[in-house]
Amino acid sequence: MTRRRKLPVCLALCSVSIAHAGTNGRVIPTTFEAGHFYATPKTTKGQTIRLLVDTGGGGMGTLYLMKSSVLQRLGARTITCSLPGLSFDGARMPAFSTATRLPVPAAPEACGVSATATNDLPDLGYDGVLGAAYLSHFIWTFDYPAQRLSVESLSWRPDARATRIPLLFAQNSAGQWLSDFPGVVLTVDGEPITLLFDTGATALPTQSGAASRNIATVNGIGVTSYIVTSIFNRWHARHPEWPVVLNGDRLIPGTRLIRVPDVALGTLHVGPVWFTERPDVNFGPQRMSLWMGQTVVGAAGANVYGRFKITVDYPHEALWIAPPKP
Repeated sequence: MTRRRKLPVCLALCSVSIAHAGTNGRVIPTTFEAGHFYATPKTTKGQTIRLLVDTGGGGMGTLYLMKSSVLQRLGARTITCSLPGLSFDGARMPAFSTATRLPVPAAPEACGVSATATNDLPDLGYDGVLGAAYLSHFIWTFDYPAQRLSVESLSWRPDARATRIPLLFAQNSAGQWLSDFPGVVLTVDGEPITLLFDTGATALPTQSGAASRNIATVNGIGVTSYIVTSIFNRWHARHPEWPVVLNGDRLIPGTRLIRVPDVALGTLHVGPVWFTERPDVNFGPQRMSLWMGQTVVGAAGANVYGRFKITVDYPHEALWIAPPKP
């Protein structure tokens, strides 16, 4: 097994950890809603925290990204953390109860804080994010059919029949990770496209978007995949028969949706898949592509792989898709 050291070069979004952490495998307390997993640990004082499990989520150099108001409610003391070229408000997370605790990464903490306090998280029913900086320390199994999230031990091995999909990470010439964000290659219309692997990709369908997609939602929230406008327009020009919905999502007003009849994830064909439009700049060289060390043109959300049991194997830089049960 290769353990990649991770360099603290993207403190605005990523982890400052140096190795993958060991843990005993176990089921994580979660709530599952319309394709999203929300971790629900309880503090030793009995307060439940609701955390979106998001492989595409950032952390400002800390393990957790938390709403400032939630940290105040939990009684966490906030301090200003000053690092070279970066300053942010952070806090230590409260202790969790033994029955609901989350695995603890073996990682240094910037300024002695484990959480970044932010006022920028959307009001979508969660208190904070378990993002890439946290998740990358472990091996995770997202069992979508069973609606169960597990952390695996480092001795975990995939089913011999499982499909392996490489996960791509920004690396330097020595093979050291420059960020914790995983990329994945999908094939659409015979062409490979590189996307952020994003379990947190969120849909807020409008009435027309929901009617066209027949998407499952809870409180109006569901899952989707993202594609930049330039690729969206290319697909639409080549295939005017692919359905398009105008003003299909409320997260960004005026957003279009497009239905791709088939998507290949390695040798596995899934589809049809609806993609939600995003401006090119969101994934451009000054944004997501910068942190991923290559050009990415969107995000692969749970509407691509959410019918399967999948394992995100960070130590081996692989996504494993278990064979369907007979």
